[in-house]
Amino acid sequence: MIVPSSPPARKNAWRRLLLFVVVGALVLLVGVEGVRILQDHSAPSGGAAVAGGPPLVMVSPATRGPAERTLALPASISAYEDSPVYARVNGYVSKWTVDIGTRVKAGQLLAEIETPELHQQLKQAEALVLQAKANAEIAQITYRRYVGLVKTNAVSQQDVDNSQAALEARKADVVAAEAEVGRLTAMVAFQKIYAPFDGVIGARNRAKATTGALIDLGSHDSSGWLYRIYRMDPVRIYVAMPQIYLPMIRDGLAVEVTVREYPERSFGGRVVRNAASLDKTSRTMEVEIQTPNPDGILLPGLYATAHFKLVDPTPPIVVADSSVIVLADGPQIAIVDKDDIVRIRKIRLGRDAGKTIEIVSGVTEGDRVVQNPSDLLKDGIKVRVLTDSAARQ
Repeated sequence: MIVPSSPPARKNAWRRLLLFVVVGALVLLVGVEGVRILQDHSAPSGGAAVAGGPPLVMVSPATRGPAERTLALPASISAYEDSPVYARVNGYVSKWTVDIGTRVKAGQLLAEIETPELHQQLKQAEALVLQAKANAEIAQITYRRYVGLVKTNAVSQQDVDNSQAALEARKADVVAAEAEVGRLTAMVAFQKIYAPFDGVIGARNRAKATTGALIDLGSHDSSGWLYRIYRMDPVRIYVAMPQIYLPMIRDGLAVEVTVREYPERSFGGRVVRNAASLDKTSRTMEVEIQTPNPDGILLPGLYATAHFKLVDPTPPIVVADSSVIVLADGPQIAIVDKDDIVRIRKIRLGRDAGKTIEIVSGVTEGDRVVQNPSDLLKDGIKVRVLTDSAARQ
């Protein structure tokens, strides 16, 4: 006997059937959408074939880069003048008047050296001058006598000539003795040490510039300096300029200098000179900038950044980095001519800016450059062109 199914069992069967139909429909819908997406992505802008016609490529015109650019390079600040101050005489330091950080004027007294031996040498030289003058006076008298006696044949002409030569020698002794006095007088003046120019005392030799320190010039000690003076206004700023920017660097070019410790300030300066030669290792040329520093905020040895505003009279051609085809025999690029024919050209690259790259040769301004060229793109094939502006619409 057949027992009819109960109403709950039939309801569950219908639910299972309905669920199966819904799931199948969803799977079919996802599959169709996936096929459509794959078809859309299977025709890239770089030259994939389109059914029933030439491949479609996206192009953009080759343009020149900006004529003006800002170049930031690391720089080093130096004093306009950096002079070590040495003693010129032997002796003992009797007084020193300045220390590090002191602002001094040209001719200001920095230190005094006691030179007793030098003073004694000067007195001796002055006595030698008197002695030489006395000898010259005796020689003068002798010569005059001989000139008178030779007329009566009391002396020979040879005696006259000898006395004249002795007189000239005694006169030379006077000149030599006076010169020695002048030398020692000048040396005595060096016992007082003065500032050579307006500046700041940047260092003091604590072993020499102190009361009672011995100054011995005969020791040839390279550390014999007493002070170091820096002229702080203006300051010199040195930059290593890469070779590629040299045509745009000229004397008088305005430069903005910044220092990390003073982010709210910038210091105006100008290029004043360059080394006129390149370092063989780094291929850079040293460029000097001068910047006013009236408040002395820029210190020698500070690390700075120099910002150059460069103007390139002939900016290079710039294309998208993705347009370059890199092959074993060198970089190439795909150009579409006026007849929509692909031309593969060899190029020479310049600076790489990340998303764009400079083309030194092989491309002219206005050439239609293929973006993202595919491996299927060959020289001489006919293509259909889609411009970059049309693709963005």
